[in-house]
Amino acid sequence: MKTVRILGCLSAFALIAGAALAQDDYPNRTITLIVPQTPGGATDTVSRILAKAMSEELGQEMVVENRPGAGNTIGTQLVLESDPDGYTLGVGSQSSLPIAPLTRPNLPYDPVGDVVAVYNFANIPNALLACKELGFETMDDLIAYAKANPGKLNYASGGVGTTSHFATAQFNSYAGISDLVVHIPYEGGGKAAGGLASCETHYIVGPFASSAMYGQIEAGKLTPLAVSGDKRIDKLGDTPTFAELGMPEYKNVGWYGMIAPKGTPPEIVAKLNAAGNAAAQTQDVIEAFNNMGIDPVTVTPEDYAMQIKENVESFKKLVDDGAVAIGN
Repeated sequence: MKTVRILGCLSAFALIAGAALAQDDYPNRTITLIVPQTPGGATDTVSRILAKAMSEELGQEMVVENRPGAGNTIGTQLVLESDPDGYTLGVGSQSSLPIAPLTRPNLPYDPVGDVVAVYNFANIPNALLACKELGFETMDDLIAYAKANPGKLNYASGGVGTTSHFATAQFNSYAGISDLVVHIPYEGGGKAAGGLASCETHYIVGPFASSAMYGQIEAGKLTPLAVSGDKRIDKLGDTPTFAELGMPEYKNVGWYGMIAPKGTPPEIVAKLNAAGNAAAQTQDVIEAFNNMGIDPVTVTPEDYAMQIKENVESFKKLVDDGAVAIGN
């Protein structure tokens, strides 16, 4: 009996020691970074820039694998169901984490409980953009018009339940005009930009840095009235922040972050986070991100986890309060 107990203890010790050694030796093979969108888009481009820089920091290759579908949830589910060993990671966003439970009632994962937040590597400022023909020169002009003309002003989005839908609805809520404006959803951001340029729709809050949207700004078709985030954006000249305009509560920025499945050892998360923060401070990443109108970020896993949780709660409140109608 003593021999069996001793062997059992030795086996348990060997397993623990083996796991600890694996973590100390991490990474010792290629890491897969799953991007839940198609190749060539902004998410894919940013992820590949980061993966290349992190490969150099970690001393092992990080390869990008695209697994699109179902509003970014197919690739995300694949990540969260993988072994929690740090070799299968994913790119999380507002679409796949805080928004997905609201648009997909049978979502097979919990965006907070099933996700290990590793590193938020990019913030994407949103801009309040209005059709130039309307003549709005300030955010207050737009809000005043909406209040004086109920039902006459409409706003665009890239579709029901998209990030631009939530970003604009949150602005409407803070401005007190949710019940005074009409939502016009398009099939994608490119079509939304075209609708705004022609004044078929009147305004939007969304990522200005997309080629379609920024192209209309450069063409003089859209007027930027405010930007989210802590600072003004060079590409938008003197456009003030929402905080400068008296709406400090509006902090909605898009983001891309690295996630891992529940159970991933903290030591591995810490190594990945350190490598990500170091990569974000390299000149190549800074220049590439800035050219896309994106801010590289250096944060802790706890900071990123809190950002996800806050978005989950604030977006759910928009739906519960009726500011975002998912069924329309």
